[in-house]
Amino acid sequence: MTKEQEQVIAQVQLQIKPGETVDEDKIKNLVNFFRMLTPLSDDEAAETIAELQSKLAVKMDRGSFVKEKNHISWYYAAKGRINPQFWTRYSTYLYKDAGFNSDVINSIDVATDEMMDLLSNPSDDVAFQRRGLVIGDVQSGKTSTYLALMNKAADAGYHVIILLTGTIEKLRRQTQGRTDEGFVGLDSTAFNKNKDNVFVGVGNIDRSVSGWAVTSTTSDFNTATATKLSGQLSSISDPVVFVLKKNKSVLEKLESWLRLFNCNPSTGTIDSPLLLIDDEADNASVSTKPGEDPTTINKNIRKILKLFSKASYVGFTATPFANIFIDPDSTQEMLGDDLFPRDFIYALEAPTNYIGAASIFPVHGKYHFMLHDNYDCDEYVPVKHKKTHTPGDIPLSLREAIAAFVITNAVRDLRGQKTKHRSMLVNVSVFVDVQKKIADQLDSYVRELQREIRNYYMMNRVALQYSSFAFLKDVFDSYYSKCGFTWEQIQVALWEAIAPIVVRYVNGGNAAKNLNYDENEELGLRIIAVGGYSLSRGLTLEGLSHSYFYRNTKMYDTLMQMGRWFGYRPHYEDLCQIWINEDAVDWYSYISEAADELKREVRRMQAEQRTPADFGLCVRSDNATLLVTARNKMRTAKDYTMTVSLSGNIIETPFIHINEQVQKNNLLITKQLIDSIVEAGYQPVINDSTYALADKVQFLDVPQEFVLDYLRTYQSHTSNSNFHTGEIVKLIMAADDGSLDKWDIVVASGNGEKTVTLGDNDISCVQRSFAVREDVGAYQMSGSKSRLGNRSYAKGGLTKKLAARIEASEHAEQLKRFGETRPLNQNVFFKPDFFDKPRNPLLVIYPVELKAPAELRTSADMQKFNAAKNITHALIGISVGIPAIKGREPKQYQYKINLIKYRELEGLDAPDETDDTIED
Repeated sequence: MTKEQEQVIAQVQLQIKPGETVDEDKIKNLVNFFRMLTPLSDDEAAETIAELQSKLAVKMDRGSFVKEKNHISWYYAAKGRINPQFWTRYSTYLYKDAGFNSDVINSIDVATDEMMDLLSNPSDDVAFQRRGLVIGDVQSGKTSTYLALMNKAADAGYHVIILLTGTIEKLRRQTQGRTDEGFVGLDSTAFNKNKDNVFVGVGNIDRSVSGWAVTSTTSDFNTATATKLSGQLSSISDPVVFVLKKNKSVLEKLESWLRLFNCNPSTGTIDSPLLLIDDEADNASVSTKPGEDPTTINKNIRKILKLFSKASYVGFTATPFANIFIDPDSTQEMLGDDLFPRDFIYALEAPTNYIGAASIFPVHGKYHFMLHDNYDCDEYVPVKHKKTHTPGDIPLSLREAIAAFVITNAVRDLRGQKTKHRSMLVNVSVFVDVQKKIADQLDSYVRELQREIRNYYMMNRVALQYSSFAFLKDVFDSYYSKCGFTWEQIQVALWEAIAPIVVRYVNGGNAAKNLNYDENEELGLRIIAVGGYSLSRGLTLEGLSHSYFYRNTKMYDTLMQMGRWFGYRPHYEDLCQIWINEDAVDWYSYISEAADELKREVRRMQAEQRTPADFGLCVRSDNATLLVTARNKMRTAKDYTMTVSLSGNIIETPFIHINEQVQKNNLLITKQLIDSIVEAGYQPVINDSTYALADKVQFLDVPQEFVLDYLRTYQSHTSNSNFHTGEIVKLIMAADDGSLDKWDIVVASGNGEKTVTLGDNDISCVQRSFAVREDVGAYQMSGSKSRLGNRSYAKGGLTKKLAARIEASEHAEQLKRFGETRPLNQNVFFKPDFFDKPRNPLLVIYPVELKAPAELRTSADMQKFNAAKNITHALIGISVGIPAIKGREPKQYQYKINLIKYRELEGLDAPDETDDTIED
């Protein structure tokens, strides 16, 4: 994009209101109008229109969060008294310079408002220590969010901001540069050297305010520089920011300087409010030692926090698996509490243009086309190798990847993106020595390609007699035949595309020098980066389009962080390719599902008004070849097995939300389910003596999609450990034999005073005794017995004659075995023995009216209880029954759970399948 194009884009965006739906004609008209003021060629105008359409189409949903119960909301009331000067200029910067549309900025605004409210008020006189965690996605833009949080915190009165990056200096410098642009407003290098101020980023928007940078893009924390620049923190009027590596020496120097030069002699603490943001919070910050002696980084972070009388700690990570296993009980007098996010957990949503694991690795994923198998890499660099290993010949898959990268450079040049950075990642070894050998080998290969292309690229079809051109043409035909350009156009563009490409190996020591994007702004750096760990933690590979990955790590967090291919690929997402072995594809599919499930848990926790401190978290761990995180980070983790049986079994929801909003949502979607079934032409069967449940409302042979849509939106309480709606939906969809295509639906009814209208039927609620489980935010049906349903409802959809035959047969069998008949287990009505073909699966809907527990003896007491709990409507519980089918076994899911979840599960009573006390 030229400066003129960017200027027109900014002018057009200013004409569009937040949330406004804009069609292509309006965009064209606006671009054509502003072209009169800022001339653009027709090609530039077309590209500008496409860029605006892409930007304006991006949306971003609100995040979800859980918080501790006693925290008092403060930020919204205080906003009227806060001058939002830092946030105003940063939001303007996001809009004008970073290219964010107003909807995304509004979403960031809302999310960071909520985060600010979860922190403590820096203007209060009381001391505080807050601990929180923000969960995002790899390469999804967490930096923009925490910079927004820093700006709002500065406006609100947080005077000291410490931003911890990873353990690599290149990453720290990269983050410092973004902090200069998004918060400080000045080039920190010039500022630290007392040169004339060089305004950058937000500083070019409003120079009346700025942050005070103690570190710079060339220097981490230095005691002498800090003393010269800052003196005492209290003497500086601007908010002071430190951008630091997680390094033992750096953190110890900072802690010592803060303690010696800034503590109040009378209190021994620093009075200035602190916001400490820990980026990549699962990396290095989590203590991996048993007992009360934490690891060095963890210890130093806690010592710094304890120096401040008012301190808020917020960890940011895309891989929170280690953080949720921090011991919540760990505290030491000298260090204070550990970094467990006891006060809040916030799950961010990624914008709609984010390309993540869920859209790449599943077979149906939008970007699954990117994946290719590098089956031949094991002969080149085996999964298990030593640092002395010498790679063999470059495998075909890697040569294809390089050829694809070269062609992509030509396509992007032809698309008018000549000044954009382009990167390719090669990550096949952890050893620096091996990485260097690979880089040298690939450099030679690329130079040979460059020479041959330089010599023959203008020779039209004749060039194809040369092996390099023939190979490139084959790759073009395989991957890029629909890129919008012919091979003849690509061939002519090849030399200009490949000439600037360099091959470099990147590790912690040379990353700053070799990933020098800032020094290649005019043309754009075109690099094939060979590396390992340094390319796996926070570093951004600008314009990454091709990745070649062959590694044997089996930890969720490490694998996800190695996925540098996640992120944003504007106007070249169709060109991106990933070479990866089949095992790793399976791993990533599984891990992305586990990560998404963890986010869903946060949303469910929010609905249940749970807190991080009283609700535990769990992480899927079925795959025996994968580790959730490093074993020394899971010292407190427990194993837990959840069984979902969808064969000859009924599962139900004996725990119903106390949260009124969730109750009303479940009631609403139940009404919508029945309405949609009736609208589709399915009439209820009622008062038909042919059926076993003649007096109940039943819908027969209802298509599966109605039930799936209902289960997707029904919010089951997390304490219903065997009723996980997401897993039930997946297992139903996986049944490809037609046995679960048609469903019977029964609406239970009883003698309750409350009624609920479903379709054209007013239905009296069933009454259930209950226990109030304030500890988990639920009503537990039938008290400790945890039963919702009456076993008679297992006959739903069956004729009276068939149900009687099943009962008679089972009782006859009992007489043979026991000499007496016993109450039948509801699952007998789903055994295959009695059916010529499997019966329909069954959904039973229970409209529930709570029946006063023993301690509430009178109706007056119950009325008071109902008023206090605001129960003015029916509660909805459900059960699902699946017919037994040969070969369909119960599905078990393995989890790693933290101590809190373990204690919760230990405290829940198991359902009593033989209980026969419930009557409707």
